[in-house]
Amino acid sequence: MPLITRSAESPDGRDGQAVATHVDQHAAGMPLVVQFGSERCALCPQATLDIDKAKKAYEFRWTYEDAPTSALAEELGVAALPAVLVFHDKANYVLYQKLRGDEVTGVIKEHCKPWLVLDEEF
Repeated sequence: MPLITRSAESPDGRDGQAVATHVDQHAAGMPLVVQFGSERCALCPQATLDIDKAKKAYEFRWTYEDAPTSALAEELGVAALPAVLVFHDKANYVLYQKLRGDEVTGVIKEHCKPWLVLDEEF
């Protein structure tokens, strides 16, 4: 079972600097999936493959952060890899940690809309 942290603005009304930077760079209307990984993480390559596969079926932007050097990972308290942050806006983001099996795909299915695919000819 993944560790889930539901987040919003900080109690004093100010977001941290790393979150604020992602708020400024985020395209409205499409979730941003931030993958946290590490070269030493044995399960992170599979998470990358799962996100890449999901990218073909679901609408989202995707970025990768090296957890040991990421200011965003530090600010959010990322402690168990692989981890995924699904970012909708500054008041609506969720961090999932210690993802196993098909949990990465499940997170994306929960938060992202499928691409519209028209297989029929009109």
